[in-house]
Amino acid sequence: MVNAVYDHIIATIVIGAVFVGAVVVLPAMSFINIQAVDQQQLRNTALNVFNAMLLDTGLGVNGTRLTTNWGSMDPFDVNNVTRFGLASAQDSTFYVLDPDKVQRLVEGNPLNYINYNRARELLGLQGYGFCLRIIPPFNVTVLEITPPDITLSYKVKVLYLNGGPIPNAEASATIVYTSGDEFNITMSHPPQANALGIIEDTVRLSFKPRYVMVILRVTVADVATLVVTFGSTPANYIAKINMVGDNIILTMPDGNETPRPNRNILEIFAFESQGSLTSLYTGTKTGTDSKLNYGWGSNWRIWERPFPSLHSQDPVILVFNIWTVPPNAPPGEGGKQEVIVAGPYQNLLGYTVFQYGPSPKSSGAAVRIQRSVVISGMTYTAELLLWKESP
Repeated sequence: MVNAVYDHIIATIVIGAVFVGAVVVLPAMSFINIQAVDQQQLRNTALNVFNAMLLDTGLGVNGTRLTTNWGSMDPFDVNNVTRFGLASAQDSTFYVLDPDKVQRLVEGNPLNYINYNRARELLGLQGYGFCLRIIPPFNVTVLEITPPDITLSYKVKVLYLNGGPIPNAEASATIVYTSGDEFNITMSHPPQANALGIIEDTVRLSFKPRYVMVILRVTVADVATLVVTFGSTPANYIAKINMVGDNIILTMPDGNETPRPNRNILEIFAFESQGSLTSLYTGTKTGTDSKLNYGWGSNWRIWERPFPSLHSQDPVILVFNIWTVPPNAPPGEGGKQEVIVAGPYQNLLGYTVFQYGPSPKSSGAAVRIQRSVVISGMTYTAELLLWKESP
């Protein structure tokens, strides 16, 4: 009889413990399941949005006709973009992006850009926030470039994005330089990095330069990135360089407000992803065709020319040799000289991260997706962060 009572008491305690455990554990399990479902739904949305960005060409209205080359429309009106997508309409390969469309994401583009809220509206992302980043394949840090004399030495460090050194990296230098009315281009053979990822080289020049621009093409296993450095003349003093479709457009947003000396374009070169430098244009020191005006229109265009098939060549950088009075000539060395400027800077030149859209308030609440993409023949990592916004 006593044993039966004890058995009854023990059974009651066990049942009570199971009940209490169920009351405590089941809601927690349900909450975890709901969180997992929400996270999966957010990831599915992010995948759909990322595919729309990288695989769709998008669509725009150019005058009276629809065009998949909406980034090349000029003049550009954000309201004429009817579908958002960055894929190249000229290349059927997946994840090849149109550089003109990417340029339209650069805030402050003097030829206009598509703002974040309009892009979010076109992508149907009401209630969501997103951030698109385009990241170089590896980090390149310029450690040293000696002030040029008859030789120029450079030293760079090449690292994986996680900070580890890349011992098999190569860095070739294209050096564009002038002095007075002398101009030349010298290219180096690519030396290899040591075990610490450091590359050093010394290049002999034709003469002692006054203005120098160094374009470093760093390659790791056939993947390349560019670093443009040591430009001693501010490009904004002379012009802002823009490429739109097959057109090169120079702008000077401050127009007539700041008096400037006469400027003539002597030469334009296109630097392509494989490291070649191609001559596009040759002007004169006094010709009206090569002269930069003081600007017209809302964007203060100072020079514009079409170059057939320029867009299909995928130039990464344009290098200009300008005949003008430089802003930083040493005392007693004023007067007109040949000066080097380059552009456009897409924030995609190896040592920076391009970002479109705000960063999430909490990175833990965002879904992150990455894909390798190609822009102007160069490989980058595109990264999308997507999150739900609070009501």
